[in-house]
Amino acid sequence: MHQVWRDIAEKVRGFSWKSQNVTGVDVGSRVLKAVTLQPGYSSPILKGVVIESLPFTPHPSSQTDLEDDRPLVQFLRTRLVPFPRVVGITVSSPHVLLKKLVLPYMSEMDLREHLALELDRYIPLDVQSAVWDVYRHKDSDPLDNEKAPPVLVVARKEFIETRMRQFERQGMHVQFVDVDAFALVNMVAYNYGPEGTWMITHLGPSGILLVIMEGKYFVHMHQVSYEVEWYGDLLDRVPSALDSVGDGCKLGASESLLLEQFFNETIKQVTETIKHASEGTATGMVRGVFLSGGYSMLKGLQSRLADSLDVAVTQVDPFKKIKVPQKFQQDSRFQKALPLFGVAVGAALRGAILHD
Repeated sequence: MHQVWRDIAEKVRGFSWKSQNVTGVDVGSRVLKAVTLQPGYSSPILKGVVIESLPFTPHPSSQTDLEDDRPLVQFLRTRLVPFPRVVGITVSSPHVLLKKLVLPYMSEMDLREHLALELDRYIPLDVQSAVWDVYRHKDSDPLDNEKAPPVLVVARKEFIETRMRQFERQGMHVQFVDVDAFALVNMVAYNYGPEGTWMITHLGPSGILLVIMEGKYFVHMHQVSYEVEWYGDLLDRVPSALDSVGDGCKLGASESLLLEQFFNETIKQVTETIKHASEGTATGMVRGVFLSGGYSMLKGLQSRLADSLDVAVTQVDPFKKIKVPQKFQQDSRFQKALPLFGVAVGAALRGAILHD
């Protein structure tokens, strides 16, 4: 169990894995995404994708009966070609907890030994029912430990084991489990290779995931649910990520006001997270923002954020440095849905680590 959970925040180092394809699977609150990457000479090759709408779930916390997800795994088995023998899966809130640890500086070994003995002090779970790992920025040392504290990553063992069994029953081996925030960092780092400090703003039906990265490393994360629970009903109609992104949609006066409120809330959360991260960590000034997720495609959001923040705002392309065959390039449905694949691509890229 801990074998698939270890090194949860490991960065993507390169792409020298031998001959095995790697599939990353992201089961979102509204859409199932899966990406299979094949080894290539200079870059991985996109071999297969799956994107499929899921039945509406009122709230993420209601996703507790994993037996309901069994058809999803069966669907993957029939749709992904070639059949994926090895997969990596991702987890997100409310099934995973990321917590900064305010502790005196310790070596990696001492920190892990301390957590193994004192884990119950830091998590609201029974220690026996949890799987955990710890992440520390590569440059962390006694001098900046307060500014770049280690991050504890915890999930419920039962949730992870149940999700893994579903794939195993369909003949797919779960080789690793990743966290959405870290998968997004790997995806951006590989495709854009940004030096300096950057923010990833991942917008979906359940809320906003804000991740600060420095170079190729995770630094800070903030996740918030929307203040207005019924944004989803409106935003799902405005840009249908699978069918009509960019085609436009006529809105009434009340809907336009709600959309404006969504823009303002997103801008507020991004601005406050950048301010908090710059004050509470050893990061430099945020040089730009990468937009990801289905709701990031709302017309006008990118320009509004850029004007408010006075920094570059980029709609992410998860396949920017991945070789995409012609059949996918000519698939309008795939092209319209590009920002939805960020987490799945990041998970597939992480699979390269296990084959270095």
